[in-house]
Amino acid sequence: MIKLKKLLELKYIDQADAGRVINDALDELEGSLKKIRKPEQWAEKYHRSLPGVIDMIDRLNKIFGKMK
Repeated sequence: MIKLKKLLELKYIDQADAGRVINDALDELEGSLKKIRKPEQWAEKYHRSLPGVIDMIDRLNKIFGKMK
């Protein structure tokens, strides 16, 4: 499985591999989401980063909505 960091380094993804690559990235994201504990505490500690994080989540939700 290709790690997310490696995915970010790719400049071009072959169309034939695109589905596999996106599924691998989604699997990694799912694993990361399962590990989240106490997001409220994180938000209190990193309150300056919170608007950017919320913006990224909103953007991802829009993209995932288009994948239906």
